[in-house]
Amino acid sequence: MNGKQRILAALRRQVPDTVPLFEWFVDVTVGQALVGSGDTLDVVEGLDLDAVNVRANYRSEKIDEVTLVDEWGMKRQLTGDVLPAVIGSPIADVTRHAEYTFPAPEAPHRFETLEKAVNRFGDERAIVLNLRDGFSDMRDLLGYEGALMAMLLEPERFDELLERSVEYNLKLAAVARQRFGTEIVATTDDVANAGGLLMRPATYFERLAPGFKAAIGGYKEQGYLTIKHCDGNVDAVLDFWIEAGIDCLDPVDPAGGYTIADLKQRIGERVCLKGNVDCTGALCTGTPEEVAEEVRQCIEGGAAGGGLIVSSSNTIHRGVRPENFRAMIDAVRTFGRYSD
Repeated sequence: MNGKQRILAALRRQVPDTVPLFEWFVDVTVGQALVGSGDTLDVVEGLDLDAVNVRANYRSEKIDEVTLVDEWGMKRQLTGDVLPAVIGSPIADVTRHAEYTFPAPEAPHRFETLEKAVNRFGDERAIVLNLRDGFSDMRDLLGYEGALMAMLLEPERFDELLERSVEYNLKLAAVARQRFGTEIVATTDDVANAGGLLMRPATYFERLAPGFKAAIGGYKEQGYLTIKHCDGNVDAVLDFWIEAGIDCLDPVDPAGGYTIADLKQRIGERVCLKGNVDCTGALCTGTPEEVAEEVRQCIEGGAAGGGLIVSSSNTIHRGVRPENFRAMIDAVRTFGRYSD
């Protein structure tokens, strides 16, 4: 099997030849240390990862050496991490959201990175299109505090903007599928932390759940397999997400109290699991041997019957020791082979 075949098999809860692995992001410094390049496609090929994660492309203009304004009208600051931090949002008043225009989903440059990935990897590696299911767009468009307050103070206008966001992401997915035949969508909207949801469960189900269901349902109608990422403890919404149609849950966050073995028993017959090598633990401060043991336990707890993708519990950030990420990859290949 090649990488794409392994990922597709895992997402369908089938048994591949070996447990697949991939990461949302690998920090430039880690990539340079391991393969001599920080370019995402170079890193994926150099480390022989089974999939590549790509986002839509949005052009930006520099305000100064560390500050950008992109097509969304968002002001972003370069921090040294893979993703610039949003420090200014384009919609100051949710009641005036109708005046805001989303970037054109069909713009010729919108999927430049996706096109490069398709041309480079073809059908050898899975290509995962990273989109949204609602909350992250609201957070970025309104600001974190603004989004949370709008849910409570302007619920009707919040719902309207959320619906526009979902429609926009579904258009992006449709354009990508039509142009490039993409098969997998990941939504990475975080709505929880280690203690649980960022809002009361009742607020989530009243304000965010309809948009989530529409987004996942829309991706599925277009023919996509879907991966849902959310850090933290998601017990309050887990059954709802699965019923809405997700094919895979990521990252089975250790900080949220999860182990792969636990969730394999609870939901392994309903959904693929992706995770959960702790990106705040041995990957940063441990030895390669400790990382390998963590990988072994992850595979032992979650690989039976298929439906497992190994990854870190978030990303390979700049605090991860390159040699430990290499040990993680090697351990997956060592312990992850299914019996012939």
